Amino acid sequence: MTVEAGPQPAAVAYDALAESIALIEHGVPEAPPRLSRRRRFVPLGVDVDGDVACTLFARRSVGHVARETWALVRRGQAWAVLGGGGGGLEEDDLTDRPGAAVLGGHLVWTGGGATARNAGRSMPWGARYVSHALLRAGPAVDRVVVGGREIRVPRHGHLVVVWGGKQPPAAEALTSDGRRLVSLRVDRRSRLPEWYRY
Repeated sequence: MTVEAGPQPAAVAYDALAESIALIEHGVPEAPPRLSRRRRFVPLGVDVDGDVACTLFARRSVGHVARETWALVRRGQAWAVLGGGGGGLEEDDLTDRPGAAVLGGHLVWTGGGATARNAGRSMPWGARYVSHALLRAGPAVDRVVVGGREIRVPRHGHLVVVWGGKQPPAAEALTSDGRRLVSLRVDRRSRLPEWYRY
């Protein structure tokens, strides 16, 4: 597979495109419970929906742990980074996932965003986006089903869900024996109070 360069901040401690491609091809490896001077970043999650993908990393920064997402699109046989975003994580967010009572449910929305897929267009209409949602799963959740694809929940419970269409998908949390715990839409509008929407 060929690699196409894209935007990447100079301060990133890893090659976002190369590490994202490794995640897409090999899946999420077991993450250590904490970062250190020797281990400055760790992949946390990946999701692929057709020709779009999103990857999730934790990176040790000055005084905190940064959470970083990268949106990618496949052009022919090559993956290209469209852009990225980030926020902060608590120091203990890489340890074992907390229980549903502490987390606020078996599966909770923790963030999200969108990156323009066709940013070079000359007119504002017709914009297409690669959207993603960040989720955290409790210990009872073995896997999450989104649009017919299964995402295995890692030890820390951090997940990313990506979609290329206008409508966000639903995520269904399942136990190891296939029992459904909860289903939720992965866009942030479903988390806001009714009086706040639009």
